[in-house]
Amino acid sequence: MNQNLEEINMKKIISLIAAIGLTTSMYANDNTGCGLGSLVIKDQSTVMLQVLAATTNGTSGSQTFGITSGTSNCNKPSNFVANDKLNQFVGENMDELALDISAGKGETLSTVAKLMNVENTPEFSAKLQANFSNIYTSENVTSATVIDSIAKYM
Repeated sequence: MNQNLEEINMKKIISLIAAIGLTTSMYANDNTGCGLGSLVIKDQSTVMLQVLAATTNGTSGSQTFGITSGTSNCNKPSNFVANDKLNQFVGENMDELALDISAGKGETLSTVAKLMNVENTPEFSAKLQANFSNIYTSENVTSATVIDSIAKYM
């Protein structure tokens, strides 16, 4: 009976190691991700150290903060637009915004420019008008995709 208990425990340990290995396979082998794990565990030359770094990143929640703030060995994305008002406004005004961008002017487009802190609205509007088909790529385009596309022309 003791042997069966040891065998069950060994299977649990092997399953746990396999699960951790699958979780960390999402990360590149030489880059386990940014966050607390990458700061604390600088030597990631072995699989076990990479697993520990990735697990630390995942369980501490520091990776998300690092990505959005550009800290903890993370690079802040260049197209990142963190503006809840912008997200809500574009989501609620997709059709009007499309019309304004196609015309190169309009109240909806001006509001988006203000929410994105654009300094030269006429130049910004002209860029968006010239790239309308790259912003509104289909009838089913999402507001998040539209915002990301617009951000490229800031």
